[in-house]
This record gives sequence, structure tokens and C-alpha cells, in this order.
Amino acid sequence: MAFKALLAAVTLAASAYAALTRRVSCPDGVNTATNAACCQLFAVRDDLQENLFHGGLCTAEAHESLRLTFHDAIAISPALEAQGIFGGGGADGSIAIFSDIETAFHPNIGLDEIVQLQAPFIARHNLSVADFIQFAGAIGASNCAGAPQLAAFVGRIDATQPAPDGLVPEPFHTPDQIFSRLADASQVLH
Repeated sequence: MAFKALLAAVTLAASAYAALTRRVSCPDGVNTATNAACCQLFAVRDDLQENLFHGGLCTAEAHESLRLTFHDAIAISPALEAQGIFGGGGADGSIAIFSDIETAFHPNIGLDEIVQLQAPFIARHNLSVADFIQFAGAIGASNCAGAPQLAAFVGRIDATQPAPDGLVPEPFHTPDQIFSRLADASQVLH
């Protein structure tokens, strides 16, 4: 008896939530979204899947797109800002906007290739470079078996200057150095 009451309550709650979650039909006539602003992302997703990730495969480009998201996002330091030094903007697209500078930093070696591959996609879609990098990384990760489905949020402002060198952890850093770098970067979240 108690199980039936619990099941009825859960079913009622799920129905109420579904009724409150409105979806909009996108102009493409195929997709729906909870926010009309997200409709443009379906075309970006489809273009990435078909033309960068070779039909939605877990390719080297998918791996490098995810790596690019981290290298762009970790490049922020409130500790440097507290000293009056520009500490980078985090997930602001600076690694692609200032690729001639940032891809030359030691931990970013090799990322120039994915930046070049993504450039035509950025040019043909009305999305900030910052948002594109994070979105492409989330789509690329979704193609790999066992990888989580990453949420991608849009609305980032593109960088106006390159991030300083030394903000991306390197393989030779000690765990304490890496954790310290992550703690510094995560201060912006608090």
C-alpha cells in the first residue's frame, strides 16, 4: 500500500515537472529546446559532428577539443589579479584568439592543430570563440564511450588579451603544485 502511494506521488511530481518545462520549436522544424537561444546550437552540433568529428566518432579531434577546453579554462589566476597582474580570463577563448602566443606556451604545444581545425567552424557560426571552444569540447566528449555528457553553457565574453604563461599545469609538476593551481583557478567559482 505504501509503495503504491509513493509511486503515485512520484508519478504526479514527474507529470507536474514535465508540464512546467516548456519547450520551444526551433526554426529548423526538427529540434526543440527549453530556451529559444539554444536553437542555434543544433546547427553547430551537426556541423561539428559531421565535419570535425567524422560523423560523431571519438576521434583525435574529439580528444583535442576536450583538451582545448581545459587549457583555455584553467588560464585564470585570482592570485595574480590580487597582485595587480593580469591573471587571464579563464574560459574566454584566448587560446584561439591569441593562438600565436598561447599555443607556443609549453603545456599548450600541439593545440595549434585543433585551433586551426576549429577556426572555420568558428567563422561560420554566430557563437563567441569562448563558447565555441567549450561547446565543441562537450560535443567531442559525448562521442567517446564511457565519457560523461557534459553540459555546455553559452554567454561567455571573448578575451581581449592573451592569458599569461605558467597557468596550465604540466606533467612534471608535483601533485601539490597541480592542486594549488586548481585551487587558485577555482577561486572564481566561490
